[in-house]
Amino acid sequence: MAQKTILDKNALTFLEDYLNNAAPTGYEWDGQKLWMDYLKPYVDTFITDTYGTAVGVINPEAPFKVVIEGHADEISWYVNYISDDGLIYVIRNGGSDHQIAPSKIVNIHTKKGIVKGVFGWPAIHTRSAAKEQAPKPDNIFIDIGCKTKEAVDELGVHVGCVITYPDTFHILNKDHFVCRALDNRMGGFMIAQVARLLHENKKTLPFGLYITNSVQEEIGLRGAEMITHTIQPNVAIVTDVTHDTTTPMIDKKSKDIAKWAKAP
Repeated sequence: MAQKTILDKNALTFLEDYLNNAAPTGYEWDGQKLWMDYLKPYVDTFITDTYGTAVGVINPEAPFKVVIEGHADEISWYVNYISDDGLIYVIRNGGSDHQIAPSKIVNIHTKKGIVKGVFGWPAIHTRSAAKEQAPKPDNIFIDIGCKTKEAVDELGVHVGCVITYPDTFHILNKDHFVCRALDNRMGGFMIAQVARLLHENKKTLPFGLYITNSVQEEIGLRGAEMITHTIQPNVAIVTDVTHDTTTPMIDKKSKDIAKWAKAP
């Protein structure tokens, strides 16, 4: 029987749906449902905890436990302050980059649904070269088309609302995947494919395999730390992203060499 391939049509559909779904740190539950629904045919049981980490288990009775892990969350922003003229200021939820924020479209998640906004920045011809400012966490702002704080409140936006980017999945030049949240949904996707391929190729394991999609990695590895006490594994293999240090403006002397290579 032919070996199953990793990137079949169903796998790519799952990856696209999984990436396009917003699951910021602390709010991962919708993404976890997608992930567990996909994984369900390929595992024997699930473990979840109050943090929201999800674990698909193969061969749960085995005494020797192996974890393969990715994390489910993505970086985002929080509404931190709303000015009297209806502009929204933010703080980070994870390692969001303030320098790339200006002009980015955002989704503000409220109890009334998604409110669209855009990170504003003064146009180049309105800025004085002598007083040029760089984007900083305390000067970037979101405009949602409101002129007053009361109008912002009417839309359901309040201090504490979480904010994500709506960038969706696409493939660049045939084999480069582009999307927000590749860190580390790609890891969650990879470990799910391990479960699928073991099942479809009828592989039997001599150990328990704990396929772990942990939460709150972006703010201190919290989900992984918590679930470790539940599983108590003998071995853990952790997946995550890294950076291609051959790209411009990265110091190879301090960052070492990591280069993108096409999979065989």
